[in-house]
Amino acid sequence: MSPAPHVLVSTPLDPDQGHLEFADATMHHLRRVLRLEDGAMLSVTDGAGRRATASLTTTGAQLASEVEVSAQRRPELVLVQALAKGRRLDDAVRSVCELGVDRIVPVIAERTQGRPGHDERAALRARWRSLALSALEQSRSDRLVHIDEVCMFGDAIDRGDLAGQRLIAVPAAHALPDVLGGLDAQERVSVAIGPEGGWTPSEVALAQGAGWVEAGLGPSVLRAEHAGLVALSVMAAGTGRWRLGG
Repeated sequence: MSPAPHVLVSTPLDPDQGHLEFADATMHHLRRVLRLEDGAMLSVTDGAGRRATASLTTTGAQLASEVEVSAQRRPELVLVQALAKGRRLDDAVRSVCELGVDRIVPVIAERTQGRPGHDERAALRARWRSLALSALEQSRSDRLVHIDEVCMFGDAIDRGDLAGQRLIAVPAAHALPDVLGGLDAQERVSVAIGPEGGWTPSEVALAQGAGWVEAGLGPSVLRAEHAGLVALSVMAAGTGRWRLGG
């Protein structure tokens, strides 16, 4: 028997609210695509760690269980991702969200091709937020990945909200699994992935001056859209995030 569809609701789950209103697009997907009828059971979450079961109604759903609250995942895993040309990173963003990243910080690097203007940056963030929503429902997570506004890499490396263990992916550096040793007690672990062609020497030096540590992603050179997936997988395993209850 297939599991009940997992749906993100737009308001915090409250045990006293009883009935949940769904957006038209959500109702269309449930009714027209999945062909569900009134009374069908759903798994619902507000993306902030709260989830419950509910039964489908004409305009939304009726809560059918207590609201459960999951513990905040630790350490927080942050991907600082340099932009690539076109939509090459879209699949990577969707995948790292499914794997369990908590936050993505899109940055413009020196080697970023076709640097986006203000409107393009806003559109990219909106597209990535949509991909994060789809990934939440696919992976049945109860925490929606936060997508930051696009910024310059030099502006990101000194930000206080990235405090913690900060790593920058550089070929031939000490292997990421070795660098991660003993980091499961950290509150936050961030890794910066460069664009096509990688980080420039000046960017690496700038990051090192701000306390970022070089880390290697294996003996081969990875594409920009693959490196984040590799890094996050190693981070999730190496920090204990993939253990049961982790």
